[in-house]
Parts: sequence; C-alpha cells; structure tokens
Amino acid sequence: MTNGSSSQINMKALLIIAAVLVVGRIVLEQMGAPEWLNNIFGVAWLYFITPFYFTNKIAASGESKPFLALLKKTAIFAAYTRLMVMPTYWLAYMNGWTAPRFSTAQGGVVGEGMTPLKAYLLIPVRNALIWIVFATLLSALLGGIYLAVLKRRRTTAPA
Repeated sequence: MTNGSSSQINMKALLIIAAVLVVGRIVLEQMGAPEWLNNIFGVAWLYFITPFYFTNKIAASGESKPFLALLKKTAIFAAYTRLMVMPTYWLAYMNGWTAPRFSTAQGGVVGEGMTPLKAYLLIPVRNALIWIVFATLLSALLGGIYLAVLKRRRTTAPA
C-alpha cells in the first residue's frame, strides 16, 4: 500500500468516527440527554485530537512540506465533518428540534424570525465556514508546535 492510499484509509477511519459522533449526538439530543453528555459527542473535540494524529502520520511519511500538508489535511477533514453536521441543522429546522445548539438564541435555526433561506443556507454555511477556519487555525497552532517538537527530537537524538 502506498503512502497516499494509507493516508486516505486513515482519513476515512476518522470520518467514520465523526459520522458516528454526529449521529450519536442527534440520538442523545432527541432522547433528552443532559447537555454535558451531548457536548461530549460533538465533532469539535476531534479538532483538538486530529492535529497530533495527522502530524505523526506526516512526520513518518517524510513529507517535504509537513506544515502545509498538516493544514491541507486538517482543512479537508474539517470541511468533511462540517458537511456532515450541516444536514442536522436542516433537520432541526424542519422538525423543530429543541436542542440548545439549534436555538436561534445560540446561533441556530429553530426559533423566532427564522426563514428557510437562513435555516437551509445562510446559517449552516456560516457555521461551517467558522468551524473550518477555527479547526485549521487550531491545527496550525497545535500541530505546528508538535511538528517543531518532533523535529527538535530528531535533530538532538544521538545517532
């Protein structure tokens, strides 16, 4: 298996985990689980973990531009995960779901003054863009620091 296909399989596994989290959170919210438990099942937690995972894979591959590769992988991962979350906002609007994250008071799509244009396009796209930028910046920070640590370890390790 080449590095590229191995990398794709790893991304697929992470996306499967993200999909399970998205569905799990919806099920918990609809069952009336407490908000602290629902928040544990958010894909946002993955944005704190994946930079380290991607950095390890990139460092092991000998990538010539590891920081750029990290940003690219993270942006792609964030985009895919946010595309998974977008339909939950559409369903929330259509079904009037009461989970706090869907409330207009918290930037969601269920509540006073919500229009179909806002609910189906503007708010989900806005949220996706914010999260993609946040995840990429977080990855740049966490992954960049970790890349520097890994590089330093390699240069100071005895031969």
